[in-house]
Amino acid sequence: MKPSILLLMALALVLSGCATRNDNGCDNVTCRPLSDSHHLTIWWPNDMRNGVQDYTQMPVR
Repeated sequence: MKPSILLLMALALVLSGCATRNDNGCDNVTCRPLSDSHHLTIWWPNDMRNGVQDYTQMPVR
């Protein structure tokens, strides 16, 4: 293999190891976001979740 391909693969592995998880980081109900006058927060049940994100915030117009 070419050295540039190996370097690219090594760089991709290092960066993926440093990436953070894309969840809300909340294990407690008290730190969960609530709806406000500008956003509606929708809490999804376990069977309707798409990945680790358990809520969606939608803008209110």
